[in-house]
Amino acid sequence: MEELKEKFYDLSDKEKLEFARAIMPEICQLVKGNPEQMQKMMSSCMDMMGEEEMDMSQMMQMMGNMNMMGEDN
Repeated sequence: MEELKEKFYDLSDKEKLEFARAIMPEICQLVKGNPEQMQKMMSSCMDMMGEEEMDMSQMMQMMGNMNMMGEDN
């Protein structure tokens, strides 16, 4: 896992976003049928929002913007 993280950190910001978009459908499938994993993912998102002082509406807006960017690419 550490090796994979190191490779991810070596990517440019653009490549990191492209990678995230590429694997997001698989992540969604993994947590979709597993409420416990979904809760863990949501907790992680909430933790990140707290660190960035972002509320749920801002997170939803950001996610919507990311979704729109994905449609254009």
